[in-house]
Amino acid sequence: MLRLVIITVLIATGAACSRTEFAYRNADRLLGYYAWKTVAANSAQRDRWRPLLETTLQRHREQELPLVIAYLGLAAGSVGEAGARADAACLVDAAVLLYQRHAQLAVDLAVPLLTELDADQINRLAEHTAKRQQDAARRYLDPDLQQRQTSREQRFIERIENWTGTLNDKQRQQVRDAVERIPDLSAPWLGYRAQQTDRLLRMLEAGADAPTLRDYLTDWWVRMDGQSAEYRQRWHTARQGFIQLLDALAATLTDRQRATFLDRLDEVRNDLASFVAPEHRQASLPAFAACEAAPT
Repeated sequence: MLRLVIITVLIATGAACSRTEFAYRNADRLLGYYAWKTVAANSAQRDRWRPLLETTLQRHREQELPLVIAYLGLAAGSVGEAGARADAACLVDAAVLLYQRHAQLAVDLAVPLLTELDADQINRLAEHTAKRQQDAARRYLDPDLQQRQTSREQRFIERIENWTGTLNDKQRQQVRDAVERIPDLSAPWLGYRAQQTDRLLRMLEAGADAPTLRDYLTDWWVRMDGQSAEYRQRWHTARQGFIQLLDALAATLTDRQRATFLDRLDEVRNDLASFVAPEHRQASLPAFAACEAAPT
């Protein structure tokens, strides 16, 4: 459920501008459809949920979307002229903060719906989450370890090229070398997600109340509690490797790649800004100010 609830920030950081506008303009319908698809929410449940959905989307437009737009402006500084780049570590940490804020919105939306599920709907949710796990395992856990690594490298390259245009051979090798050093967290992450999902399903079957579900989902979706110390250490190693990759690539971008990146950022920012009233367009967080003040 988290994935589409935070659809705006996901789309804003990974898709073409036309898809960004379409997704945000139709967010209420998309989320309503997802509620039906995931748990087969009936019309009465959807009617009771809709006012909360509408107020949450309004809250997002007023409080969170301006922060997403401001963050994209900071990201533009990551590819400034040589010697004038924003700090990649600061930008990564600010992105995590944005994720956490959106995850909290996801909790706020999910809890009232989950508390109304009957036994058939809980079974529907179990089937849906099991299929998602199977699909993710097929995508990320190829039993051929060499093919798994090759696919992982290609995903990194494709995601970067979505923003910069085609990388040259040297840059692609930079990415491959970095991915070789960055721990692959797919298997432990999917294991963690399965563990947390199973616990949620057991809680729903036992009739957990709203405060209990809210606490659990906040711990899981926002704080990501319940992970092993080994996983957390590997995550920090991966974070550092990713930051180093961003810094290295930023230093090698050609003028055309830099222009392509900035143009695509501007397109997404402008699309999203069209949903924000003028009185809400100025937004920032202390983490953003720290990025702005980071040494260049």
